[in-house]
Amino acid sequence: MTKKLKVGVIGLGSMGSTHLDIYAQLSNVEVIAIADSIQSRLDGSSKAEGNISGQAQGGVMSMDTKKYHDGMDLINDPEIQLVDICVGTDLHFIFVEAALAKGKHVLVEKPLARTYEEAKKIVQLAKNSSSNIMSAMCLRYWPAWVWLKEAIESQEYGKCLSLNCKRQTSFPGGSFYSSHNQCGGALLDLHVHDTDFINYCFGVPVSVFSQGYKGPSGGIDHVVTNYIFDKEKFSPLVSSEGTWTMQEGYGFDMSYTANFENGTATYLLAEKETLKVFKSGFEPETIDLKVGMGYEFEIRSFVDEILSGKKTNIDLLNQAAETIAIIEAEKVSIETCSVVAVES
Repeated sequence: MTKKLKVGVIGLGSMGSTHLDIYAQLSNVEVIAIADSIQSRLDGSSKAEGNISGQAQGGVMSMDTKKYHDGMDLINDPEIQLVDICVGTDLHFIFVEAALAKGKHVLVEKPLARTYEEAKKIVQLAKNSSSNIMSAMCLRYWPAWVWLKEAIESQEYGKCLSLNCKRQTSFPGGSFYSSHNQCGGALLDLHVHDTDFINYCFGVPVSVFSQGYKGPSGGIDHVVTNYIFDKEKFSPLVSSEGTWTMQEGYGFDMSYTANFENGTATYLLAEKETLKVFKSGFEPETIDLKVGMGYEFEIRSFVDEILSGKKTNIDLLNQAAETIAIIEAEKVSIETCSVVAVES
């Protein structure tokens, strides 16, 4: 019988529940413990909802696992090999630090940490650890975005001249999202996806110019950013918009438009998912995408990394930290209405 990786999940909100759904599909892992400070989530009498169709489908009521109220008790469980951290952003650092200190592998939900300073410390901890750690930046694994990354790198349609990303939804509600000190507002919790993907494709911008306004979190909950790259190198026109200030009932959508020298790609995930490519002189082409969400593919990739004995991809982890530096520059840009250099 194949030896299974023993997993413990801390935090049973929408992302923790989504991760549990995915682990249930994998033959090479076994979830042996879960933790949440909310008893109704721990016993399965209540569960959080996701904002994308297909998230958080299952429950924990029928799970035969150890159950902890304190995530630190789960980390101290000697049987657990992989700790999956889905707690509030402001708690990421202390749980990651504790898990790595116990020699556990770590999957930590996005963003890597609440601040760039904490994120840099996590990168340093990872460099000094024999354990594997991944920051769950799911767009890097989302089929439509994998396609875009490959199109930019291969230059199949020529150089990428411009990229605009958009992510819009209603306010998710709840005490965590109502405190920007904990979640960082939509700026850090939602918009971080697109900022990270832009960093993934083009590297850290020289500076940013952002505009936005405060919303129900008390922090920046609607942002529009222009990312400014080195003019001495090839410098595409890149921007993104993120908000959770839409009226109740709006739902969720994410999209991008990428304009290349010889083609234009448009993607939209709303009620359905569509990716099309337009080329002069040709009929529009609808791209067939791999079925599945980024959460599934990132977890499969990380489990494979651990079981195959590969070391942590420090470049990707460091990139997740750099993304928070970009976000923090965006916040300053909004507050000062000025172009702000990015620290990295």
